[in-house]
Amino acid sequence: MFPESEFALGAAHRIAHLGSPEMLLAPEDRRKFTVTEGERSVGLLHDWGHLKPAEANPEQVAADYVKHLEQHPLDTEAREKLAIIYADIMSGSTWRPASWSRMIGHPNQPGRLVVHWLNLLADLQIRHGASYEAVKETLQRIVDRDPKAAPAGIARNRLALLKLEMKPREKSQGVKLGSYEQNIGLKRGLPRG
Repeated sequence: MFPESEFALGAAHRIAHLGSPEMLLAPEDRRKFTVTEGERSVGLLHDWGHLKPAEANPEQVAADYVKHLEQHPLDTEAREKLAIIYADIMSGSTWRPASWSRMIGHPNQPGRLVVHWLNLLADLQIRHGASYEAVKETLQRIVDRDPKAAPAGIARNRLALLKLEMKPREKSQGVKLGSYEQNIGLKRGLPRG
């Protein structure tokens, strides 16, 4: 009823996360899950490595999101998760936030979602070593959207503390100490004064 609006994007997102028609039509034929007995006395184990779940292959997860987005191109949640995976896979100098610019610049996106993405983009930029100016520019976009809104105030506070936020990511420089004579207080025969 309201094409090209925030409501249309929300409806497309909900449609993308509905169950398949087969699942909805046959509720009694749902997949059955079996729960196996877990490890007893976990607190007494010396090594918990075998209890950790297997990590998913990020390339496979990304391929699944791409396949999902081919069917539901307006699913912003899947697009956000895919952009985070791409940022983590291509960390460092090869990562470019182009997919974020497309999501943020898409017309009719809700303002709260755009602010969320800009903050998340700033977090990723800090995590992957972007310059202070690049992160500052991203946060400034929140302020420029609506300077009197609450997210703009939060962004201003974050801008004021940005150098502190980025400090743990900086590599510390080693300090070269001089060479000093060892056991200076244990030498014999020093004149008393």
